[in-house]
Amino acid sequence: MPCNPSIGGPAKGHLVREVSALGGEQARAADASTLMIRWLNTSKGAAVRALRAQCDPGLYGFYYRKLLTTQENLNINQDEATEILIEGGKISGVLTRHGARYDARAIVLCGGVYLSGRVFVGDKSFSSGPMGQNNSQALPDSLKALGIQTGLMRTDTTPRLNINTIDFSKAVPQLSEKEPLCFDLWGEAKIYDSSKYACWFSRTTEKTYEILSKNISRSPLVTGDVQAHGPRYCPSIEDKFLRFPDHITHPIVFEPVSLNTNEVYVQNFSTSLPYDVQVEMVHSLPGCENAKIIKPGYGIEYIYLLPDQLKRSLENKNLPGFFCAGQVNGTSGYEEAAAQGLLAGINAARYVKDQEPLILKRDEGYLGVLVDDLTTKSTDEPYRMLTSRCEHRLLLRWDNAAHRLSHYGRESGLINDERWKFLEQKFSNENEEIERLKATRISPSKEIESLCLEHDAEVLADSMSLADFLKHRGVTYGLISKISSPEKNLSPEEISHIETELRYTGYLEREARVAERMKNLDGVKIPVDFDYDSVTGLRAEGLQKLKHFRPDSLGQALRISGVTPADVQLISIILTRNERSKN
Repeated sequence: MPCNPSIGGPAKGHLVREVSALGGEQARAADASTLMIRWLNTSKGAAVRALRAQCDPGLYGFYYRKLLTTQENLNINQDEATEILIEGGKISGVLTRHGARYDARAIVLCGGVYLSGRVFVGDKSFSSGPMGQNNSQALPDSLKALGIQTGLMRTDTTPRLNINTIDFSKAVPQLSEKEPLCFDLWGEAKIYDSSKYACWFSRTTEKTYEILSKNISRSPLVTGDVQAHGPRYCPSIEDKFLRFPDHITHPIVFEPVSLNTNEVYVQNFSTSLPYDVQVEMVHSLPGCENAKIIKPGYGIEYIYLLPDQLKRSLENKNLPGFFCAGQVNGTSGYEEAAAQGLLAGINAARYVKDQEPLILKRDEGYLGVLVDDLTTKSTDEPYRMLTSRCEHRLLLRWDNAAHRLSHYGRESGLINDERWKFLEQKFSNENEEIERLKATRISPSKEIESLCLEHDAEVLADSMSLADFLKHRGVTYGLISKISSPEKNLSPEEISHIETELRYTGYLEREARVAERMKNLDGVKIPVDFDYDSVTGLRAEGLQKLKHFRPDSLGQALRISGVTPADVQLISIILTRNERSKN
């Protein structure tokens, strides 16, 4: 975790849960390192609620290292890949800095921000990966020699402060939830001790603004030393100053990195300004008049591979066996990277076993949306997963990730018998209770009226099923269970899923119909060698985009910017004609 010490949040938390549902490890790594955990978007609908946890980067990394070093049949070699080897137009392996050769039918590149990484602190710049680690200089040359198209991106990080030099009395604490929570589907939900850990909310000041005004010309973003686009949805303090000049102050959060160190990450305060300016800015923050910087903030510019070169399996279209995942595909964030890494790993394994790849549709997961966006639209700035990117987000909730995706994890060998049995029991409990609530009818009575008033819920006025009553204002499963006791003790997660499924039944059915219509288009495949030039009537922009992206279905074609429904209709006519001619 080289940047912010947290996992989850809206959309990102959904990805973590989907990784868990597919049998991946990020949720368990987060649970093993959690210091504080909270629900976000609780005042909004079920579709956008998600968990976010503050995690100890040391414990997070240790979880993964222990997992990898104890994994049977896995060999780990500490070396640097410098050249990708090709034979017969396909991947054949890699060469390394130490002169070793590793033969392979498939490789997965997870280059992060290391490819030709260059760090900027004011007018000082040097080749480096994040946090002072080595970057990769030779591999980008090999990629370019293979004809892989690359671009430049930038990300930034914040100065780390010494916790013992900050006066938190001038900030507002945020504590962990008081209910047991965890990310992993099979995890042990816990309550975290708020007396040991808190985050602290504050704001920059007018003095901060004055320092920025005086020194913005020294920023590498202004001098032109950095040319690449940075993250739109996680801008540096300089970006905020330049893009929102009327905003004098901005919110920040002091996030202690660990219970075992004195390091504090300052959320929303990333910067690549010179070190002396960073010292001034830090001292302008409330409670930081005497704060000491442990490590300065910096910007890092790096090479990424244009993601429109990928299939939806995350395999390169022109280089069989070459899979890519994470920030090397133009994304930002640990969660986006983990989800891609899992999918790329699954598909690389399927590739070498001559099996069909796992392709997730947009109505099956946030990961499906993420990959479809990257491969059909590409990106020239760090792509961040947002709930607003998902047109079917009511179908892609936190509570139903297992229902949507776990069968894929089971098929891929990532969910063992014990965990699968647990899920089967969970699904059975939920389905049985939903059917019971639909079948059980109630009528107005003094007892029910009293319970409704006690729960500040709408009073039952007519006879109806418990399932229908659950849709009324203020009615919760807690109230329902007092009116009619369930046959089994249900977990909080099971209850949450039951409530959501019944409360939003009409909306869910409507959304499913919309998704089904789009699925029909996704089901019409376009041959890889389809001749778009032969389609009379295609608009020039549509023709150009279709030839560039080469979508694999009519649905994907329709999602390409610049391709109209009329263009898709013309292609559909040709496909239908070709199919008839075969018969």
